Amino acid sequence: MNRIAKRKGSGLLVVALVAGLGAALAASAQPFGPGGPGGKGGSFLRALRGGLATLDLTDDQKAKIRTILESKRDAGQALALTVRTDAKALHDLAAAPNPDPAAVGAAYLKVKADRDAVRNAMEGVLGEIKTVLTPDQQTKLDGYLAALKQMRRGHGGRG
Repeated sequence: MNRIAKRKGSGLLVVALVAGLGAALAASAQPFGPGGPGGKGGSFLRALRGGLATLDLTDDQKAKIRTILESKRDAGQALALTVRTDAKALHDLAAAPNPDPAAVGAAYLKVKADRDAVRNAMEGVLGEIKTVLTPDQQTKLDGYLAALKQMRRGHGGRG
């Protein structure tokens, strides 16, 4: 047995760290914000709107993009609710006086699966929006999002 396993309370520390990580992942993974895809919240939508604002979109393109976002609103809200619910469940399990490691682990895996679902949803929305754009606009949007991601990484963000 290693030293960490022998120390009293080290198991609780590990559980607390896992719970904190899970909650942080869940909070960072909410793509649609409080108002759904059409709302003002969510870093994904802010980045997407910023990138789209740099393009010279036609009225037809704007309408198609608006339709895409509105069609994803309900699914996005449901996914955001699932993320919040699962993150809270993980937090509650880890904060119990005597947390069950198996239950905490299962809850963490749920939060991780939620994060993957959010990522897939974001990629799906972006993919649909790109079908509306010209190749030049797609390239500009990709460049904008890549630069934004790089800036976030450079400044300690979640990028």
